[in-house]
Amino acid sequence: MAPLQFSHLLLVARFPSPGKCKTRLIPRLGAEGASVFALAALSDLLHLFAGLPVRKTLLFTPDEERPALMRFLQEEGLSSTWNIHPQIAGVELGARLSGGLEYVQRLSDDHQASVTFIGMDCFDLTPDRVRSSIASVTPSKAHILPARDGGYVLLSIPLRCSGNVFDEIPWSSDQTGDAQVKTLTANGIACEVGDTLDDVDEPEDLDRLWRTQDQESTLYPRTMKFLASIFGHEVR
Repeated sequence: MAPLQFSHLLLVARFPSPGKCKTRLIPRLGAEGASVFALAALSDLLHLFAGLPVRKTLLFTPDEERPALMRFLQEEGLSSTWNIHPQIAGVELGARLSGGLEYVQRLSDDHQASVTFIGMDCFDLTPDRVRSSIASVTPSKAHILPARDGGYVLLSIPLRCSGNVFDEIPWSSDQTGDAQVKTLTANGIACEVGDTLDDVDEPEDLDRLWRTQDQESTLYPRTMKFLASIFGHEVR
């Protein structure tokens, strides 16, 4: 079991700007609307997990948005809660995750430590789910929460895991989650598979989120306020 105080939480995110984030939602929301939605989601996630007693890092891209990101964190009162570190530019997701892993490995050498990666697309993530995932990790065992579309929304791994666990993964496919489990296993890390959760990638995912997610009004208030401005006239 990985104690919380030895654990790292990495939120992997693109800092929102119109036309460069959540592009698959643009047909429904427009470029500006997709950016506003993404910023609301990012803000909610940063606030939701701010209280976890773990070392928190926002693994962000692109690096040129660093000044805007720092202003955003200051305005949200989160600049002392979250560290920031840029993703490696110009490489695929696996290399960026491996770079994030190497970054936190330089911060800690405790053999009990773990690293949890989350994105900004899943509104079923809760602090309890993250705590439970961290508690599942041992030096030889990881924990994953699959996404319904075949990807995954959370991955907790032992800190001393090799960055090779992110090699040869077919990203953004319906095989991503299964491939991640197989690659971990091939690297000597067993992987416990948890609940399958929904994420928001496509316009129809917005409809589902608005229709079915009631707790998010509390956990993700900024996101749900934005959706109310879009769907508020519709009966859930």
